[in-house]
Amino acid sequence: MRLQHLVRASVSLTAFALAVFAPVAVAPPVEAVAVTPIGGPVVVAAPAPGANAAAVLADDGASATINLLGIADFGGHIERVSTQAEGALLVSEPGAVTLACEVAAARAAHPGTLLVSTGDNVGGSAYVSSVLDDQPTIDVLNAIGLDVTAAGNHEFDRGAGDLSSRLLGAFDAPVLAANITGNEALGAEGDGDGVWTTQVDGVTVGFVGAVTDSLPSLVTSAALEEVEVAGLVETVNARAAALKDGNAANGEADVVIVLAHEDAAAFSNQFNGSVDAVFGGHTHDAHAAAITGKDGNRIAVVQSGQYGELLGNITLSVDRDSGAVSVVAAKNIDLTASSCASDAYGVQDIVDQAVRDSRVAGARVLTALNTGFYRGTNTGSDPGANRSTESTAANVIADSYRAWLTNEIRPEGEHYIGLMNPGGVRSDYLLGELTEGEAYTVQPFGNAMGYATYTGAQFKAVLAQQWQPGTSRPVLMLGVSDNVRVYLNQDAADELEEYWRRICAGERTLEELSDAIAGARARVIRSVYVDDVELADDADVVVASNSFMLSGGDGFTVLRETPSASTGVLDRTVTAEYLRAGSAVAADLSKRQVGVDLDTAAAGGAATVRFTGLSFTAASEQAAPGSAQEVTATVALADGATQQLTSAVVDATITPERPETGTATLNIALPDDVATTVCPGGGRQTGQTVDGVSTAAACAVVSFTLVARDGTTRGLELQALVPVAAAAQSQAGGPANGAQVIVAPADEPVLANTGVPDFLGSIGAMAGLLLAAAGLACYAVIRRGLRGRTGVVPSDL
Repeated sequence: MRLQHLVRASVSLTAFALAVFAPVAVAPPVEAVAVTPIGGPVVVAAPAPGANAAAVLADDGASATINLLGIADFGGHIERVSTQAEGALLVSEPGAVTLACEVAAARAAHPGTLLVSTGDNVGGSAYVSSVLDDQPTIDVLNAIGLDVTAAGNHEFDRGAGDLSSRLLGAFDAPVLAANITGNEALGAEGDGDGVWTTQVDGVTVGFVGAVTDSLPSLVTSAALEEVEVAGLVETVNARAAALKDGNAANGEADVVIVLAHEDAAAFSNQFNGSVDAVFGGHTHDAHAAAITGKDGNRIAVVQSGQYGELLGNITLSVDRDSGAVSVVAAKNIDLTASSCASDAYGVQDIVDQAVRDSRVAGARVLTALNTGFYRGTNTGSDPGANRSTESTAANVIADSYRAWLTNEIRPEGEHYIGLMNPGGVRSDYLLGELTEGEAYTVQPFGNAMGYATYTGAQFKAVLAQQWQPGTSRPVLMLGVSDNVRVYLNQDAADELEEYWRRICAGERTLEELSDAIAGARARVIRSVYVDDVELADDADVVVASNSFMLSGGDGFTVLRETPSASTGVLDRTVTAEYLRAGSAVAADLSKRQVGVDLDTAAAGGAATVRFTGLSFTAASEQAAPGSAQEVTATVALADGATQQLTSAVVDATITPERPETGTATLNIALPDDVATTVCPGGGRQTGQTVDGVSTAAACAVVSFTLVARDGTTRGLELQALVPVAAAAQSQAGGPANGAQVIVAPADEPVLANTGVPDFLGSIGAMAGLLLAAAGLACYAVIRRGLRGRTGVVPSDL
């Protein structure tokens, strides 16, 4: 047992009130804020200093009370961060002093209280900690008396060797990772094999720690050399069952608590009857509820967001005679609303020294920004919470990578592209002066820059891997450089997101859906434009990114199919120099990845087009002059004129944990005098019928334009090919069979078996499209799947 488990100073502070919940129905206290539930209500409650907390957790002698406090994804955010807004002080990060004060108050009220963590205590940290190798954060958590922690993926950032040789010895608390084998030091932590037990009020409480089984995709392959990662759920269930199997030889516990560096909402209902409570993490989301496990058992589940903003609290009651465990409370305490400021455990001195040491270099001004560059949000004001949506912060970093490739490396290749993973963006670039320290905080990992050459087909496959149904998040939307435009098949995207939901709900397994996922991924990328040209499958594309991405990190395994060249230059240095040069002072609010779906009327002459992903999610960006406000549809007439058919206002309502924020649906009705061309069909011979529509039928070409709030416009590269009504064809003198020809390469697979009633054409692919007025020929058409839209997935899945 480590020193901090033998000696802990008793600190008398203002009592910390812990609300009592019924075992099933959890009643929110006054001024509580409800957030997304998982099988029960979630409560985010402000602390109530001065309350008689000892009375709240009364012990009648017949039962023992287990009181647990938890943090998740603390990430070195030891410094208090607040801003003034409309005369009010808004605290965004409470800092370590407030955390220590509240923990001390809880322990004073209930001496057996334990403090736990679900990992990512260090790594990817705030500047004040990361620039000092995270030692200040380790010192803070040791001082507060962290009892036990799971290993997170960021504890492996510098490799399993660094974890075992440096971090394990630095932390007083045992670091648990039951599903990791091959690292002897890590396996020996606690009681061994990812388990630690302790006594609380005469009750043996066992902890099982585990890291997300997506770990291999979250760190470089070198970081996990000789290390194997097993499934989190399976491993935890096995360890928990062993702790309650009555065999003293393998260790026993009356209560089993899981510390999972994985999303609590996604997996907790898959834990077995030996599990009594779960603290989750990894996704930076907040959850709290009492749920039902796979064996019908009640499990208290809490996940405390990120950066010490929330302090999780689970209270359990254990019947001393029967051993029955019941849930008393499952909630998150909002530390941003805490007024607790007493210096407990000497934490203030640790933080102050870290601030002094880190600010010397960090205070230098790098540049001045005219706008902020923000990460994705779920609410508009929680930047970084939504990695499933495109963000200006990731995009500007991708821009810096491309500029570096273009100006300094200049390798051979048709196109240069920058890519940035959303998880590597740890803070926002804020309006005004940007210091070196702030820039460091955005990219704290210090990965090396590299580049590799791929085919156009491989690059599209990388983009398709943004949808990840088998992981914690449905999508990881990459930042792409400003010379890239991606058009997505929204039907396929809907399918993939539904598969993610089914897997998370335990309805189907990843293995069962693997073929369906592969099929949807093969369709999800409609077309890609690079340097204003539609990207050919055989084009040479040079991608610049950080070493983590190029090694296949975050599930982008296609990127490791080609050996990359590493330069030794740090990624944050490249971006810092780009910003220092004034290359990006204002955010580009034109979305670079947009979803499209088109349905045409069976009788022709009408269509419905749905656009998604037209808006960024940060509130300030949605209100900015350059944000998308409207989409218009226009068509060429037979006399050469152009007519606007309709328009739709962009609905910027945020879609949490999804990339579809910013939707617009246009209902198109073609005029009688529209210019037409032969509809592309599945056959080369005239007079053939595909899906009930003649391949010689006439189609109109509908173009789309985005209109921003400031009135500026941008034409979209994609165009819709809409069959005209038969009567209109006759009145307009539509083409006779064989009068026009669809010209396309004989080996173009996208035209094979392509029917009419629904498809999208693209400007680059339609450079030769035969318009009645212009006589152009069509080289390629991208067609939406023909299956009926009765659901987002095929009915047999």
